[in-house]
Amino acid sequence: MKITILAAAIALTTAPALAQDCPQEGEGSPADLHSEWMMEGWERNEGDRDFVFAQKMSRYYDIANPAGVFFDNFAPGETQLFDDATVYGANWEDLQNGARSVLHALTGGDDMIVSGDVASTTLGFVGIIDRLDGEVIAFDGRSQLGWVCTDGAWKIRQELNYAGIVPPEEIAHYYQQPGATR
Repeated sequence: MKITILAAAIALTTAPALAQDCPQEGEGSPADLHSEWMMEGWERNEGDRDFVFAQKMSRYYDIANPAGVFFDNFAPGETQLFDDATVYGANWEDLQNGARSVLHALTGGDDMIVSGDVASTTLGFVGIIDRLDGEVIAFDGRSQLGWVCTDGAWKIRQELNYAGIVPPEEIAHYYQQPGATR
């Protein structure tokens, strides 16, 4: 019984040390990274080099240990549910590289819960895909990410995204606000 109590005490005293490895608020926190993930990670501007998920998004995903749950109803292809971040991410490469630009703006609804070495964040967003073939696709969405502190950095382990197509004029006002896109 003493060994079990000692093991539990050690686990309780070492858990906060794990949490201190990753920022809990401000720059580098899960909420900060979620906004950056959307506004920088998934952005594409005309003239950008090819989008290669493992290169551009490795700050946000654990490419070496990619297991998790990744769902996006807007994901191209035949499935929207993935259990490997690298497969999920590579699935977006053709869409990204087939676009002149992919621009986003944040709409609000941000929230963050952090406990130890795990966190959950939410945010609202809109986007416009300007495809190389001339088609323009506008969408309005929500994102919820589950984060794990790994080797001193927050990494996405779970992802739930939903987006619906809307007329471009419905979201145009988000792009007229200062700092809407980078």
